[in-house]
Amino acid sequence: MKERGIAWDVLLAALLSVLALALLATLTRQLPAALFARAQGFDAWFQADMPRVLANMVDAGSNHYRTKVHPIASILIHPAVSGLRLLWPGSDLQAAMRFIGAVAVLWVFGFYALCRLLGCGRFAAACFSLMAIGSAGFLFWFSVPETYAPGSLTLLWVLLVAALAAHRPVSDRLIVGASIASLAITITNWVAGLALAVVQRPWRRALGLSAIAFAVVAALTVPQRLLYSYAKFFFLGSREELDYMNLKESGTWLDKLAGMFWSTFSLPEVLALPADQLQQLPQLTVQLSSPGSGGWIGMAALGLWTLLLLAGAWGLARSPEWRRFAAVLGLTLAAQVLLHLVYGEETFLYAAHFLPLLMAVAVFSIRVLPGGLAASMALLAAALAAFHNTAVYEAAVRLLQQAH
Repeated sequence: MKERGIAWDVLLAALLSVLALALLATLTRQLPAALFARAQGFDAWFQADMPRVLANMVDAGSNHYRTKVHPIASILIHPAVSGLRLLWPGSDLQAAMRFIGAVAVLWVFGFYALCRLLGCGRFAAACFSLMAIGSAGFLFWFSVPETYAPGSLTLLWVLLVAALAAHRPVSDRLIVGASIASLAITITNWVAGLALAVVQRPWRRALGLSAIAFAVVAALTVPQRLLYSYAKFFFLGSREELDYMNLKESGTWLDKLAGMFWSTFSLPEVLALPADQLQQLPQLTVQLSSPGSGGWIGMAALGLWTLLLLAGAWGLARSPEWRRFAAVLGLTLAAQVLLHLVYGEETFLYAAHFLPLLMAVAVFSIRVLPGGLAASMALLAAALAAFHNTAVYEAAVRLLQQAH
């Protein structure tokens, strides 16, 4: 019976993944080629450096200098993309997007598994998974060649280990592996791995496991430096990041919080800033857009999302058996919030990193709301968000196409 139940879970997660891939493929096909051109696409997609990231994914000779904040992204992603390209030939963009598609599949499977570990039945797990798939953080950042999708997957990995630890003891190797993953793609995401170690082990042991994880990642930067042009050592720091602190263009702390907690799920109206002299495409932004400004459907989705978040936070606080999981989740989310209150111009740029954290909070609404109400609300929110966010996505693409 247990094996049959696992088979049903795998089948359901696979169906969700197919749905996600179909939706993402539909969106990706709409993007103009100019978005990936080196002289035109920088900063156009909500401040993303898409031309550089695409080049890093497919070309070892491109400039890999951002490894100073993406510690071993190049040595992990480029070989994976190259391997997929050997098996399934295609253009640079096709090869990169097939890799991101594989990441999306792993993410959907991982999130469905997280829901099940957190106590959801199959229907509820499917509903919350659909809600994640329909979110702006998923649709806008798993449909483009960027590092945010793999970064989101590493945060989800940490949450899976933390949830598993609530059911049975987890090994030091599993904790070190999760810590390595959280540090590998984006340096600031290591806070999740550190939180996992501190919560699950005495502080001396946690320090030792974290040191091992750091050493492994640091060691991998040596061959990365030899294999990839201009690759940097992340542990030497980067003064460039100070240029992105406390920018006036990012608005008030309320604008930033809205970008974290609301734009991640339902995107407001997308605006286009004029292109500069070196850039033919405008810069898309939602940083100063009012929450819900994209229309009544998006506002309705936002209302359901907010209710589920609040109920989830209350449910998590009322679940003593999930105290350690809550500590890992809370420390990671708090660190992300504090970071992005002072760092970055476009908060939506990091929506994929907020997505697994906020979705995990929302899942705990099942412990507060009666019966299948939470799952039903999640299903309705999923439908509204998917409809709204795809419409906003298409509107954003039209802004780029009209300018080009």
